[in-house]
Amino acid sequence: MSAKILGAVLIIFAAYYFGCSMSAVYKNRVRRLEDLLVSLEIFKAEINYGLSLLPEVFHSIAGKVRGPVGGLFTRTGEYMKMKEGFSAGECWRNSLRDRQVEMELAKGQMELLEKMGLIWGRGDKNDQLKQATLMQELLRQALHEARGERDKNEKMWRYLGLLGGITVVILLL
Repeated sequence: MSAKILGAVLIIFAAYYFGCSMSAVYKNRVRRLEDLLVSLEIFKAEINYGLSLLPEVFHSIAGKVRGPVGGLFTRTGEYMKMKEGFSAGECWRNSLRDRQVEMELAKGQMELLEKMGLIWGRGDKNDQLKQATLMQELLRQALHEARGERDKNEKMWRYLGLLGGITVVILLL
């Protein structure tokens, strides 16, 4: 009898854990988009007030923004320092491809990040600042949508995990 109870508890716990991990994806999307907004602010400040080269700017951003977003900027800076004939946008796309799983973003959000690569190193300082400001606005919209999805789906996944586990236990008994 105690083995059945232990099995039931483990099933419920595993299903609840699955639901929590699914809800964490929505939380992480919001965090990543917030970090990207901060990164663009740092980029704008570095471009506006500093005379650093783009790889140095990326390493500066990576030092101030932790997690997968910081890793994305670190990797892009590393690609740029390799000097294998890639443009800044190509280095950005390669880094995005390397870090896609860690970023946990939806397809549309990843496409937005790919477009972000078009602003790196293109045009003069004013053009880059304008493009960064435009990209910030697009990221704010994506952040607003991600927060809505998070609010809608976070609790749902946790409850579905718990109720799914309970349902499986009832069906097995």
